[in-house]
Amino acid sequence: MANAFAFLVLFMSLAQLFATGAWGNPSDDPDVLARRGKEIAGQGTEMPVLTLAKPEGGWTTSLQLEIAGKCSDPTADPIVVNINGARYYIRSSEGSFSRKFPAAKGKNTVIVECANKAGVARASASVEAVINPIPLKVVLTSDTDSAYTDLHVYEPDKTHVYWAETRSSSGGLFFLNSQEEDFDLAGYGPYLYVHPAPPVGVFRIDVNYWPGGAIQHTLANLDIITDEGLPTESRKRVRKPLARPGETQTLAYIVVRGNNRAPKIFVPGEDADSDMPPEVKEYKQKGEPKAHSEGDDSAFLHPSDEKALREAVTRLALLQAKRLSREWEERQRDCSGLVRFAYREAIEARSATQKQKLGIPDAFNLPAMSELSRKLFPRYPRIWQVGYESDGKPRFGAFADAETLLGFNFRKKTRDPGLACNGDLLVFQKALENDQPYHLMIFVENRPENLVVYHNGARGDEARVRVVRMSDLMESPDPVWIPGVDNPYFLGVYEWNRIRPRNQQTS
Repeated sequence: MANAFAFLVLFMSLAQLFATGAWGNPSDDPDVLARRGKEIAGQGTEMPVLTLAKPEGGWTTSLQLEIAGKCSDPTADPIVVNINGARYYIRSSEGSFSRKFPAAKGKNTVIVECANKAGVARASASVEAVINPIPLKVVLTSDTDSAYTDLHVYEPDKTHVYWAETRSSSGGLFFLNSQEEDFDLAGYGPYLYVHPAPPVGVFRIDVNYWPGGAIQHTLANLDIITDEGLPTESRKRVRKPLARPGETQTLAYIVVRGNNRAPKIFVPGEDADSDMPPEVKEYKQKGEPKAHSEGDDSAFLHPSDEKALREAVTRLALLQAKRLSREWEERQRDCSGLVRFAYREAIEARSATQKQKLGIPDAFNLPAMSELSRKLFPRYPRIWQVGYESDGKPRFGAFADAETLLGFNFRKKTRDPGLACNGDLLVFQKALENDQPYHLMIFVENRPENLVVYHNGARGDEARVRVVRMSDLMESPDPVWIPGVDNPYFLGVYEWNRIRPRNQQTS
């Protein structure tokens, strides 16, 4: 079969891949549209003009910088602000905006943007802050309006600092997500926590997600800055899709060490358990603060069926590059639709009738799952968790957009593509894309080399299922598509949560 699949790659040129682009046209599926947040851009069709009134430049002794100005497009909301590499949003009122942010010792580079349908206007300023350095700063923002992504910080003595307790006895300060006269607004953020003299020990950083209206997802962005304003300054960004209302997730552990030693940061789900600092292991063993349950992940496929499922998923996906199946509904043909189709049909009871519907020959080997594992899906084809019932039990459906797949059904496995397995997803997210912010690729092992297969998201004659060598993807002329740890658009490798995590595998 390796040779049969290899030719699929040969006629897919890399030039064709990037000529049409992998970001497809906006989805018109009502189930997708119902989950979309507010578009981060104005509606004007003339190029906007941005006037930055503050900061004016020069120097300051203030601990905060005021960012204020006006965008000529009154519909442009929010305004995007970048301060020393950390991104924030400011709400605008008829184009006007004003908000204060903590300054950093030394040079503060401020870049402000407002956007509409005609383009993006930018303005910048530089301010030298004559203040003390900040040993620890934590910034949480989200990419969705009308959703709360609350920041919760547990200090080494288990003191809980958050929106209701904004100061700690050790000196930690919490800045609420407020602007002008509005208190603790939903959406965007930022929430900020700073500590001028963090005590030695483990800080735990959590996020609690509460969506509003029809919003079902967001992307949490956590920036951890240590020794800000010193030569030893270090920055770490953590990005986590959230989709479960009320869920709390631990985004990072920060180990503050004495004797001028650099802090250590451990990110669950991104860093390997083997790399967990001993201080964090001891912290967890002694009993860390309890977070809200992230859901029941106890029902896994039988180990013997994992390989069958992975193989069936990848074979079904690859076949779509050769000829689209009639069983894959046309209006659901996009990158997440390919994932739904391949997994759904991989689980289906194997029969000659199923193969005929799929348009594959009887001689084609499509591994089947055992009845024991298929019993995990009593509501088939509603195999995807899409939310919760009023009594708190999981709610399942046959449809799930990319955000719901990531938030409820796939867990982050690693950011190292070298650890991907058959059927895992390579996940990309493009900042400020509202219609289709995520892009999913299915990883394929040894055909005869590693591949990815995905739908480009386009409609009509431009729509394609593409197969690309991993080696070509790693050399992509467009850095957005390089699945590397240094690419901020690459969220990592995700694995279906019905597959037992490797550190829980049984023989």
